[in-house]
Amino acid sequence: MVDSTGAALGAAFQELFGLVKHLVMTIAAFRRQLKKIKATLVSIEPIIKDINKFNDQLDRGSEEMAPIKELLDKGKRLVDKCQKIHALNLCMKYKHSRRLAAFNAAVVEKFQLYMPLLGVRDGKEMSVGVKVIGEDVKEIGEDLKELKEWFVRVNGRALQSEFETSSDLAVPAAPDFIVGSEVEASLRKLREQLLEEGASVGASVIVVTAPGGCGKTTLLKKLCHETAIKGKFKDKIMFVPISKKPNLTDIVQKMYQHNRLEVPEIKSEEGAVYCLQQLLNKIGQSPVLLVLDDVWKESESIVDKFVCNDIKDYKIVVTSRYEFPHIRPVHHLNPLTHDEAVELFRRCVTVDDRSMRPPDTQLLNEIVEHCKRLPLVIKVVAKSLRGKNYAFWKKKLRELSEGHSLLDLDTEILACLRKSLDDLDGDPSIKERFMDLGSFPEDCKIPATALIDMWVQLYELDFDGVDAATDLHELDYRNLADLVLPRRDSRDDDESYRSHYVMQHDLLRELAIMECNQGEVMNRERLILDLMGNNFPNWWREQKQQPRRARLVSISTDGKFSTPWPNLELPVVEALVLNFRTNMQTKTYALPEFIANSPMLKALIVTNYSFFPVELGNFHVIGSNLRRIRFERVTVPFLSMGKLCLHDLEKISFFMCDISQASTSNNTKISDAMPNLKELDMDYCNDLVRLPDDICEIKPLQKLSITNCHNFSALPEQIGQLAYLEVVRLNSCTALSRLPDSIRSLQNVRLLDIPECLNLTALPDQIGQMVSLCRINMRGCLKLSELPKSIVKLRNLRKVVCEEEKAVLWGSFKNALSQLDIILFEEEPNLDWLE
Repeated sequence: MVDSTGAALGAAFQELFGLVKHLVMTIAAFRRQLKKIKATLVSIEPIIKDINKFNDQLDRGSEEMAPIKELLDKGKRLVDKCQKIHALNLCMKYKHSRRLAAFNAAVVEKFQLYMPLLGVRDGKEMSVGVKVIGEDVKEIGEDLKELKEWFVRVNGRALQSEFETSSDLAVPAAPDFIVGSEVEASLRKLREQLLEEGASVGASVIVVTAPGGCGKTTLLKKLCHETAIKGKFKDKIMFVPISKKPNLTDIVQKMYQHNRLEVPEIKSEEGAVYCLQQLLNKIGQSPVLLVLDDVWKESESIVDKFVCNDIKDYKIVVTSRYEFPHIRPVHHLNPLTHDEAVELFRRCVTVDDRSMRPPDTQLLNEIVEHCKRLPLVIKVVAKSLRGKNYAFWKKKLRELSEGHSLLDLDTEILACLRKSLDDLDGDPSIKERFMDLGSFPEDCKIPATALIDMWVQLYELDFDGVDAATDLHELDYRNLADLVLPRRDSRDDDESYRSHYVMQHDLLRELAIMECNQGEVMNRERLILDLMGNNFPNWWREQKQQPRRARLVSISTDGKFSTPWPNLELPVVEALVLNFRTNMQTKTYALPEFIANSPMLKALIVTNYSFFPVELGNFHVIGSNLRRIRFERVTVPFLSMGKLCLHDLEKISFFMCDISQASTSNNTKISDAMPNLKELDMDYCNDLVRLPDDICEIKPLQKLSITNCHNFSALPEQIGQLAYLEVVRLNSCTALSRLPDSIRSLQNVRLLDIPECLNLTALPDQIGQMVSLCRINMRGCLKLSELPKSIVKLRNLRKVVCEEEKAVLWGSFKNALSQLDIILFEEEPNLDWLE
């Protein structure tokens, strides 16, 4: 017999919902707050219905839903009072508005933190037909704990945190514009094919083929963002880049994550195929669209592995430079017509939205033809001519005309693109930065901070990376790379570029590597190595012609690589980028011994491109000469680093790392290991609970960023000792409930960034002593209901970012802080991601 709480929950919801809908129309005084509550209730209504349905199917009582019912009952009482408060009773209006806002925030918080765990648990139970009785309760409790850990680790999106899940299968942003009747016709045809209902069970595969640079990927981005396509496939659209060496295991694991399912450990390609079929059967009740972008001829067989004949409306679109004989239908995307190419060229050569007349129409026509009428080449060449005079255009035409090749089209395209690099405004530094992009794997999102760290050391730029960031924008401006900003509220940050990524067309990456590989190995300034298994180049394996001039070295290894590393002499290397993947049998990755013998090494970037973190071995080789270290998706013993000697280290970053909570021994201290550290950055390190107290003894520390670490619960009480600290960033630390009182002593802090700290209840009473504070970001701090009076002393405070409800709290300080600008952050409740 189902407990009455389940039925009562539905009844409580309907009573509240009905009352809100009625009062929105009749009570003007509280209409704004009631509209927000109504929007939240609309979002959670399907979840409430599912809860009752699942509990009926499982014969389970709903005691666990009692807190939800109690909250809804409280809301009904609050909403009901709206009818009794006179519109002219301003004091009661103000107080009740705040109560309504707090209730709405409480509902959002409850459903975004509590309901996902129950939803995952229910799905797990129903899939195996388990009924919760007797002794099973304890086991389910343990499952819930495990599921909570998994939810935080994999989804990690408290209140829609800025980090888009690391699966990278969301459709990239659509282009601002497209040119060409051919493209429009292609969109119409592909749209019709995708919207066509499946006449029979089985996948429908479409190939879109064209030479590199024709705009195949751009076409699919545009298509996937169309309202009709999104309306049919909803969140079942997956955009999968397929590199030259695709890893099916990684792709399948990312597909599980994209669909918010528990990610399996996969030990073989056969296991990956099995898990893929299981996934497709699970999600195939609704239409599914899979885009396999840029499939190489050598990877043709991978397409067959994604075909599933057991689901009905399943569409696969393959983009490729090649036409695969056994896959039909095939859609050919042709180059632009001459007139369309000229139109695109004119758009791209335009500066600041002002139409620009080319020096000579004939000259323009000839340049366009030498660009093969390919969108990628046109964009790059046109942007290199922005604002140039007639002589420069003539020079560019001559360069494009020389060395015309009758080889394959890819070679011709690369030749055209290469000529666009020869001048770059006479600023060779931009070409250098472009070539550096080849240090990262094909089709990956390159963190902007990784590039900035590398460039700051290679080119001796300012510590904060302002010059490096300018170079990023220049590459984007010239269409040599795409600067991607996934987070819409990044303008509220301190321009640290923490949420920016750089992506590059594969042809441009090929060009960058081709430029890097000019000349003899021993004389190259950049050494980019992509190893398959343990197939080292002859010069390395035989210890001949060791690179003597390489300042930047990038080494990528696949899942078949195993140590030991051969020795590599790098006497002048200043930046080392290690990109690696592992298989499920390999739980560790050993840093190469030659790091210890590289006396000039200043920047080390280590990135694991496998799905799960891997333990980092040979940690002792890291030397005292390093200035910047960045780790991604590895297990590293940060709290045991006291044994290392990193006296020159200025910045260390951990992204999605397990940093190990092993306590330091009495005779080892982080502050002794890295006494000159200026910046500590930890993002998505979910096993981080607290920092060691001796962090506060690192006097030069200027920036402290602990973000998206959902178990991080407390800053060190002695944090006030960090006299030079300028930035305190605690974005989405959902377990953090308070800030230490000693924070008031941080008189150089200019930015306090605490958005999405859901459990933070108050700011320190004496925050007014932080006299340099000029910006506070407190959006999403749901429990922060009061502000300390000492805020009136913050005479340098210029900007506060918060929701409208919190802006009311700042109103009483406006007279004292006349230069304060309150930026309202308003986001409609969106719980679709919980479904």
